[in-house]
Amino acid sequence: MKTNLFKISLVALLIFAGCNTKSEPDEVTLAGIYVLNEGNFGQANASITSYNPETGVVTQNVYESVNGTPIGDALQSAALIDEKLYLVVNNSHKIEVVNPETFTNIGTIEIANGASPRYIAKAGEHKAYVTNLYANAVSIINLESLEETGSIEVGANPEGIAVVGTNAFVANSGFGNGNTVSIINTVTDEVESTVTVGDNPIGVQADASGRIWVVCVGAYNDFSDPEDDTPGFIYVLNGETGSIIEQIEVGGHPGDFVLDSELGKGYLSNGTVFEINTTAFEITNENFISREFYALGFSTLNDEVVLWGADAGNFSQSGTAFKFNETGAKVDSFSTGIIPGQFYFDLQ
Repeated sequence: MKTNLFKISLVALLIFAGCNTKSEPDEVTLAGIYVLNEGNFGQANASITSYNPETGVVTQNVYESVNGTPIGDALQSAALIDEKLYLVVNNSHKIEVVNPETFTNIGTIEIANGASPRYIAKAGEHKAYVTNLYANAVSIINLESLEETGSIEVGANPEGIAVVGTNAFVANSGFGNGNTVSIINTVTDEVESTVTVGDNPIGVQADASGRIWVVCVGAYNDFSDPEDDTPGFIYVLNGETGSIIEQIEVGGHPGDFVLDSELGKGYLSNGTVFEINTTAFEITNENFISREFYALGFSTLNDEVVLWGADAGNFSQSGTAFKFNETGAKVDSFSTGIIPGQFYFDLQ
């Protein structure tokens, strides 16, 4: 479930770290598109939808069909690490590890004490970090034994995580009251510094230049009085030093953000889909697509730039995924499971 806890009960913002991967022409092909469906919180009806980009065939409940059991309660995020796909199942307090081509289960990582895992990122050889919303800590995961081996205290209610070199950047949302990013040394497993950013940082990702992009949703304060909200921002940090390079006020309460590092563009869901010049740090089009999405994804397909958007509908029935071309025109759509929250692209 995504953490804009203020739009849907206990539902949060994605910024899908690590899975919005751009393929290289003539070297990598996009074999499949998968939508990770959160399902309804507390009902254990999370699922995965697959879409074949060549044939248009859509298959629902991929994980359950392959493994004979549901994936669990609230599928939050996924990351491909060392040729294994790690599926973070938030309210089941676990991570299911699968073969990324077949979705056959390889193992399960249990996260202790109902910590509510959110996002996972590789943090060294045979090691990963997992942010835990309720534990105010990051779990250390041994990727060989598939076990939680320790934890690192960070700020309140950590969400997104991204790693550049030996620095891991963790967004401390504070359920809307936080405004910091913890920087962990992945060699020592210790927090070395903390950076103050905008209110309610949730999404974190690294670009091809080693910069860190932090999406700050803004504070809601009094729910009955939108006039006292604080605006959304994107903060750009130096991945080596943690220093602030730029801050972009985007207003509203933004959601997913995806990057096209090669073309120097980013796309942000914020009432509409904004197009952002990631070189000049400027919003170039606030109406690139004239609607908001619960999740965004970015890929290339046969040298074609493709932006994907997921609409959760009424959050209790099947959602819809949409495909857009480089001009923002819709070219296709397909049905998903309940609350489509992230895209994963199978690159071969």
